[in-house]
Amino acid sequence: MVTINPEKPIVNIPQRGKVENCNKGQEGRFDAIFRKTVDSTTIQNPKTESTHFVSNVRPAQFMSEPSPSSNRVVDQVQRLIDTMESYRQKLIDNGATLKDIQTLVHQMASESESLSAISGAMEEQGGLKTIMNQALMLSSMEIAKFNSGDYNDG
Repeated sequence: MVTINPEKPIVNIPQRGKVENCNKGQEGRFDAIFRKTVDSTTIQNPKTESTHFVSNVRPAQFMSEPSPSSNRVVDQVQRLIDTMESYRQKLIDNGATLKDIQTLVHQMASESESLSAISGAMEEQGGLKTIMNQALMLSSMEIAKFNSGDYNDG
């Protein structure tokens, strides 16, 4: 095992002579180059540019998304209601397991999300928005009931 003795001087360093030779010839060279660079650099004032007048700037124009067509809303509401009806039928079926019903719950959740995304952009169109909001509310309640374990017999 090799140990280090702090009392014993290190005698043989092969590159020690090369380092000393390099340093002797260039003493103070960095300082000279640094001073030369600092002295040669002068602070230049940036040229001023003419400003643009406010009248030349166009106002921002915001584009709103077009209101979804009533046919598209009706189709999505119909899909959500059909999924909820399939969900109701599975709940009644004694042979259906919770795992079988879970796929319908996931489908109901994705359809609810897509319907609620267009709900905000939809203008008031009589009773259609009311039906859509009721379908969204009912589906979110059923999803919450299923996820909380209301239908778990265990």
